Amino acid sequence: MKLVKRLVTLTWVITLLVAGCVLYLFNSDPVAIDLVWIQVPETSLAVVLIATFFVGVLSGGVLVLIASMIPKKRKPVNE
Repeated sequence: MKLVKRLVTLTWVITLLVAGCVLYLFNSDPVAIDLVWIQVPETSLAVVLIATFFVGVLSGGVLVLIASMIPKKRKPVNE
């Protein structure tokens, strides 16, 4: 079972690395991001896309963590 988990993990990591390389190769155009408070200098579109993805994953994880800490009111079961 450990071997299967390691193979799945290795496959997942290799897939992510290949996807990142392909993303970088096909989206190497420089873009400048102008937010309200921050101006990001020109960087590769691939870097911006990957950073945006990770920010979304992290913020989603934090929201799920916060939502799981909120106590839920359960109705008693009447028999």
